[in-house]
Amino acid sequence: MEPKLLTLWHHVKSGPIKMSDLSDLLGLSIKQTTRYIHKWHDQGWLIYQGGVGRGRPSEIKWRKNVEETLEKMVQERMEKGTIEECARLLLMDWSMDCKLRLMKSFQGRLGYEQNHEDRLIIPRKYPFITIHPLEARDVHSATLVANIYDRLVSIDEGGRIYPGLAHSWEQDEAKLRLYLRKDVKFHDGSILTAEDVCICLEKMRSHPFYELMWSPVAEITAKGSLVVDLHFRYPCSYALHLLSVLGASMYKESGGGLSGTGSFYIESNDEVKTVLHAFKEYYKERPILDVIEYVQVPKDFENIYRSSAQASINETFKVDSDYGFGVAIFNSYRDSDIARADVREYLHYKMAHHRGELTGIDPNIIPNDCGVFPGISRPYVMKKKKCPPISRPLKLQVTSHTNTAGEWAREIFSKDGCVIELVPVRFEETLNNGLGNQECDFFFHGEVFEINQSFSFFQFLFGGSSPLNTLLEICIDKDAFLKSYAMTPVSSWMELHLSLERRLIESSHMVPLYFSKKRFLFTEDIMNVKTKYFGHADFSKLWMKPLV
Repeated sequence: MEPKLLTLWHHVKSGPIKMSDLSDLLGLSIKQTTRYIHKWHDQGWLIYQGGVGRGRPSEIKWRKNVEETLEKMVQERMEKGTIEECARLLLMDWSMDCKLRLMKSFQGRLGYEQNHEDRLIIPRKYPFITIHPLEARDVHSATLVANIYDRLVSIDEGGRIYPGLAHSWEQDEAKLRLYLRKDVKFHDGSILTAEDVCICLEKMRSHPFYELMWSPVAEITAKGSLVVDLHFRYPCSYALHLLSVLGASMYKESGGGLSGTGSFYIESNDEVKTVLHAFKEYYKERPILDVIEYVQVPKDFENIYRSSAQASINETFKVDSDYGFGVAIFNSYRDSDIARADVREYLHYKMAHHRGELTGIDPNIIPNDCGVFPGISRPYVMKKKKCPPISRPLKLQVTSHTNTAGEWAREIFSKDGCVIELVPVRFEETLNNGLGNQECDFFFHGEVFEINQSFSFFQFLFGGSSPLNTLLEICIDKDAFLKSYAMTPVSSWMELHLSLERRLIESSHMVPLYFSKKRFLFTEDIMNVKTKYFGHADFSKLWMKPLV
């Protein structure tokens, strides 16, 4: 199959050509491009006539309708080819009508296989950025991490703590003592020990994303093979909660990779497919599903979680999950007009006045005129502000996810003569927004709740990767606030949350824009769908109703 031939067909008509233009289009050298053109000429796709002298340009003339011919070939392969092969073919440069036809065929083919394994098939629009618990800061990677690693304790939406790899614990003002389960196996067959736990927690404690939150902890020690102590510098109310987050997952580095203790292990992971297998020696109940397959699909492919038992999709059901919130953040530490309160207040007013329009960008969002806690944060009304003098264009950072919102912002500000320059960056780069000064004046940020909203907001404030990290250095005494959190029972944190939230909004450093929901579609034979980490399904609880 010829992806570059299809790209050429869509962008170059019969007629004069410049080989340099074609090489730029195809991402090849001129020598490589010339070789491809001659090959396609010999195969009968086109007629190529090289230019003679300075006055005659080279020409191509198409002999076949490339897309129509390739589509027929792909439709045939949809019947017999592997899922991986079909997924790769879908990623070619098809026209929209052709892509829709191919996706319909692929949807019926996706995952169908008559065997005795219960397999869940999940469309994957982006490869996983990482499988390391300490690096998984995007939701896509984090949901994978949640299923292949386990934590010492777990937390529910209400903030209640439950046993995990630690079956019991004791805590006073001086230390937290954890008692580990016996004979918990890593995926490589080795047994989890207190020393393994200490190694993981020490790495988390020194990691730039987590080190500030670990400030109350002075030392981590193993007391025998199944007891771990966390010694405090001062009382720490949230120590157990910190051990419930994904970054506190237990893992072992072995054979050049990572081995977890979770309900599934990674069998393979590449740019086309990621395969998870049930861990039969899981210390809890063995998952009922046997295999989970993430298959790469085009970005406009419908997200339907389906079983491998159905040859076609007949009925689906929807699962809605509260997902998180979206805000605009102004980097007032920069040496630009954004450091001025009147400029931030104007931007704040303008976005607050127009935020209802955001539903036209994404129907799954709900405009938010309060803070980040639905039903708790108080409404905040911004008084009308005129556009102040601004010396140079304001820089707005955008990614492929926020580019449409960036265009929306540029349009509403342009009506007042306020010039916005969009600064495109890769999404992966924004995951480190909190680790240094950014080369932009403001940006949009979507925060997704891990499980418990209160502790998620705490991480949003004090995590090293938080987009507020640098900004808070100039707004508050972070160490003093962190100590206030540590000395306050977690159940009484809301007053602290609302105080900081109000300070950020009133100073026009943070503008609430929306709350978001996530919608998942499942085929009707998938049972016991319960959401857990980041609003995604808990795969360890799913099962498939047999077709009888």
